[in-house]
Amino acid sequence: MQTTSGVTSRRDVFAGLIFVAFAAGFGWEASNYDMGRAIRMGPGFIPMTLAILLAVFGLMIIVSGLKKDERIERTPVPWKGIVLILAALVIFGEFGSLLGLVPVVFVGTAIVALASAKNSVVSALTIAASMAALCWLVFKVGLGITLPTFGPLLTFS
Repeated sequence: MQTTSGVTSRRDVFAGLIFVAFAAGFGWEASNYDMGRAIRMGPGFIPMTLAILLAVFGLMIIVSGLKKDERIERTPVPWKGIVLILAALVIFGEFGSLLGLVPVVFVGTAIVALASAKNSVVSALTIAASMAALCWLVFKVGLGITLPTFGPLLTFS
């Protein structure tokens, strides 16, 4: 393990730059919409407000990163976590309409929970069941989204 002393926090500076870049992109796109006023907001008001807040937080992170004097330890890349999270995103995107909301959220959450070395299989399944129930409650019952609860692959006729 190599350590470097007397270096600013590159992680914080890069993270802040990423926040500012995202904020600039969203702010640019939000500027294409009517802003309205605070009392009668247009469709671009909230996205622009959030873009400004994200930029402010990004700048704060950059400034704090430039002030830090930290030791940086090189750690191995967590490939297991990266692969499992990407797999969960692909499964959610590709199989959402075929499996339905509850199964795809359950499977995706279980896979993501297993990406952490701190979760056991039982805890990952508990987290997945809780998230699937919460998503069903919020999105199907509360908001009435059109994604089926259980998709065509799981309906037995």
